[in-house]
Amino acid sequence: MNIIFIGAGNVAWHLASLFSNSKTEDLQITHIWSRNKENAELLKNKLNNNDLKIHSSITQLDFSKTDADLAILAIADGAFESILSKLILPKNCILAHTSGSQPMEILKLANQNFIKNIGVFYPLQTFSKAKEVDFNDIPFCIESNEKEIEEKLTNLAKQFSQKVFQVSSKDRSILHVAAVFACNFSNYLWTISEQILKEKNLPFDMLKPLLGETLKKALEINPSNAQTGPAIRNDEKVITKHLEMIKEMNLDDNFGQIYKLMTESIQKK
Repeated sequence: MNIIFIGAGNVAWHLASLFSNSKTEDLQITHIWSRNKENAELLKNKLNNNDLKIHSSITQLDFSKTDADLAILAIADGAFESILSKLILPKNCILAHTSGSQPMEILKLANQNFIKNIGVFYPLQTFSKAKEVDFNDIPFCIESNEKEIEEKLTNLAKQFSQKVFQVSSKDRSILHVAAVFACNFSNYLWTISEQILKEKNLPFDMLKPLLGETLKKALEINPSNAQTGPAIRNDEKVITKHLEMIKEMNLDDNFGQIYKLMTESIQKK
């Protein structure tokens, strides 16, 4: 299977590496496209494939003369329409995106509004280039408009993960919303904690055992059974004191509002 990657960001970085390191000999990455040529070059170097071709111009999205079997679209959601409007693939090439929120049908904008084999190949995980991940336990959400294409994408995902699911665009978008709360928002709250401690020259390492136990407990007994703290106890004296401390520190004005909103939301349970 000859594979093209459209995009060279965090998701492409990990998926391309996964495919490249596969023990399956028939997986071959032939092209990488990215608006940022440096990112494409970095990914090429990581894959250590001198035969791999780099494209970095919006005018270089015509792959109709290649022998690509699969094109992985791993780009920011805001770039879908502009890139798909220029993307041209071989007639029988599968086009699959990796987005949690974009519907599968948006892919029909490619090939000058004519494309047959479309699908979704969505790994439900947070990716950063500096942090390796174990794909064996990562859920893959698969979708296609054709049973045969769905089977091909499913079999590809099963080479790397034990958790492969057929998920509709609607259900995938719901999963994505939940993932934003579970991952992106919780990570931002940890960032606030880090800034509060930094303001008083206290090490973030002191919170790491707490973070570990919080996650462990949520996974073992479910988050709804694991809530503790002044909000769930309705400890207004501590809540007021915390808000005053946040106000006195040289921090973002929104931090106090976030504390207040989170507290009120917990108390309404």
